[in-house]
Amino acid sequence: MSLFHLPFRKESGSENMATDMWLLNRVEAWKGPIFRRYGWSLPQVTFGYGQKAEWVVRETGLNLSSLTRRPTGGGIVRHGKDLTYCLIVPRGSKGAEMSPMDFYAQVHRRWGEALSEQGILNNLMPCPKKPKAGIPGDCFNEPVGRDLMDVDCTQKLGGAAMKRTRQGVLLQGTLELGSWPDLDHPKIEKRFLHLIASDLAEEVSTKEWPKDLESQRKEWTKLYASLAWTQNRKAPESI
Repeated sequence: MSLFHLPFRKESGSENMATDMWLLNRVEAWKGPIFRRYGWSLPQVTFGYGQKAEWVVRETGLNLSSLTRRPTGGGIVRHGKDLTYCLIVPRGSKGAEMSPMDFYAQVHRRWGEALSEQGILNNLMPCPKKPKAGIPGDCFNEPVGRDLMDVDCTQKLGGAAMKRTRQGVLLQGTLELGSWPDLDHPKIEKRFLHLIASDLAEEVSTKEWPKDLESQRKEWTKLYASLAWTQNRKAPESI
């Protein structure tokens, strides 16, 4: 089977969220995991599915209309210089059968190996003996167990959040690499893909975007661009 690797795209917050959900809803038909790395047409702040929009507005000082609520959990993430990606595994696959925390740890372990080869030493955040209750507020200021950290576990380098549906598991992740502006992101991505494909017992296969992607994901884009979703996780009346 194949781990489908899609080309890099740089888009808005709503378009990026729409694309990830569009892919999640097709992963069973494609019959294999899906990976993509993506960028942002403008610096963007996203926040987790379960967070309260009013708190995020106060915490960031931004207008609600300039924020994007993700379909996955977690806390506030500031995008622009990061390496953002999504990894989707279909129901019944090796990745989907792993426990969520084991899957989360293995993804970060493999990114850590790719970064180590570029001279960035790292560790996984140890799991606390007593897990902290509640939703993280500001993702990179509140590391949790199995996040990717620097070698001393004082600076967070990578975090992610997941959504599980009948189709499979969506993991949306980011590596904060602003301290290393000259890193070759495609090279790091290629190494990560080689490692994680082996873990998932898949072969990496390049797949192109459909020419009518915009029309296929249109309803998802409307959802993630709407204030109704950003404010209260509701679909606008036009959908």
